[in-house]
Amino acid sequence: MRGLKIVFVVCLVLGVLFVAADRVAVFIAEGKAADRIQARQGLEGSTEVSIHGFPFLTQIYDKHLDDVDVRMTGIRADPAAAGTGERLMISEFKVELSGVELDGDYGGATAESAEGSAVIAYEALTAVAGQQGVTFAYGGDGKVQVTASAEALGAPEPAEVLSTVASEGGDTIRLHAEEVPGTGVPGTEEQVRGAVDIDRKVGGLPDGVRLDLVTATADGIVVDVEGEGIRVAG
Repeated sequence: MRGLKIVFVVCLVLGVLFVAADRVAVFIAEGKAADRIQARQGLEGSTEVSIHGFPFLTQIYDKHLDDVDVRMTGIRADPAAAGTGERLMISEFKVELSGVELDGDYGGATAESAEGSAVIAYEALTAVAGQQGVTFAYGGDGKVQVTASAEALGAPEPAEVLSTVASEGGDTIRLHAEEVPGTGVPGTEEQVRGAVDIDRKVGGLPDGVRLDLVTATADGIVVDVEGEGIRVAG
């Protein structure tokens, strides 16, 4: 009986040590993965990585992680907006990666699929408007309020419109005014639309990620993203 108790205690201690070692290993791996992603994406902000599943050590031995969450801030999206010298800033990007296969040398990884979201502040859109005097704000009811100064329009009065926002081609955000102020002067509508309707490509995200649903909110434009074969490091 005494021998069984000793075996039980030893197994219990070994189990605790294994769990502790497993948690330390996953903590170190999360930090190293975050550093690799940070360097590869050239971020101005921060990167956080959370590796799910237990035990971690068996996953790393098999070079396959079931689920990994990544959160990045301060992404400068390419290409530069023509005429502004600025690149679109993504304030926050969160993605859930599934089926992450590690490279043979553990130097990189590719995820089978991904779902997540990116947030673009209205101030960031204003910075890459491509024209001075054009600003963006939340207009309520899922719309974007676009204001163009008289100087931007080359007109006697400024214009304020409500625009819908959508994704195009998996890499572009498109704003389109529902209607523009009418003046009766030929060519005025085209002039206003030339200032307030914009298309902006959103690059700089991990390879394989594409834009899906786009929604205007009080906090900014929220873009749902998805993809397959996502290269997340290396």
